[in-house]
Amino acid sequence: MSQTTKALTLNDLPTPRSGKTEWPWTEQSKPLGNQMPDGSEYPRISVVTPSYNYGQYIEETIRSVLLQGYPNLEFIIIDGGSTDQTLNVISSYEPWLSFWCSEPDKGQTDAINKGFEHCTGDIFVWLNADDAYLSPTCLYEVADLYRQGNQLVIGACLNVDEYDQELIIYEQYNGISRPQTFDDYVKFWSFVPFPQPAVFLSKELCDRAFPLDISLNTTMDYQLFLRILAQNPRAVWVESRWVKFKYHGLNKTLQTDKSQYEEYYKVASSEAKRAYSGLRRLTYQTTARDFMALRLVSSSPDKEKLKIILKTLTHQITLIRLPLFWKILFKSLLGQTIYQQIKYWWNYYAV
Repeated sequence: MSQTTKALTLNDLPTPRSGKTEWPWTEQSKPLGNQMPDGSEYPRISVVTPSYNYGQYIEETIRSVLLQGYPNLEFIIIDGGSTDQTLNVISSYEPWLSFWCSEPDKGQTDAINKGFEHCTGDIFVWLNADDAYLSPTCLYEVADLYRQGNQLVIGACLNVDEYDQELIIYEQYNGISRPQTFDDYVKFWSFVPFPQPAVFLSKELCDRAFPLDISLNTTMDYQLFLRILAQNPRAVWVESRWVKFKYHGLNKTLQTDKSQYEEYYKVASSEAKRAYSGLRRLTYQTTARDFMALRLVSSSPDKEKLKIILKTLTHQITLIRLPLFWKILFKSLLGQTIYQQIKYWWNYYAV
């Protein structure tokens, strides 16, 4: 294993196993020189890929990194002891990896922590083993934005299914995040998730954010981004689709349930406690508890909602300041049909 200090080409890498064509199978980006036009080195980019039994996807991930034509690349793969074809794929690309290992771990967050320990770059990103860089110039564009003084660089993702067909996950921000501060992002009930594999971070900021909590199953990126935002980084958002985010049914991203929402609450509360003090902390904690309570109410059976919300109100009077409380209450009192009719006429005359 060695540090990648020159831009790689198709001729350097093995013939792809898949038989697929186009990027990143039979196409490459234009290799960059070893130095930038002003004679300085390109900033080193550390890419960490946590992996476990994603052998059908990981070769595309690997090739999309190595064929960026980027000369100062540190590529690290931490595998959790895969039993499928993953290790055969990784080993065929071993000469161009800075580090890789395969051993049992305590989950994805543990693997990311392990990978970060090996990072020596200026810029850090993690790219999961079922995702891939869609743009062959992604790393160059990120490096240019970093050299302009940006410590947090956020691009966009193209969401696709297992057949690489585009998916519309969220109509308003499908793969694109709006600019947000710590105060915006810590509101787990209304924040817009950053497109994780298209988020590039200053290693200096990451040094103050790692290690992440290995008990987290799905919200480790949320914890990382909160810790980065708490440092008030210089940030830039670009609507360039740098990454292909693959939804194939096994993603933890799709497995939204009560436990995941509770994880968001746990992480947000913990990070808010670190960032806030006094009245500001108390106000946040009260609001967070109120939204957790309302979520439990909204997920209860319709015939029990009114009873549950009134019972909750007896020991959580602060609920009355939230518009969502009144929405749930009126819907429970009036019934879904009448509520929707009133809402329709209200919106009609408001216009």
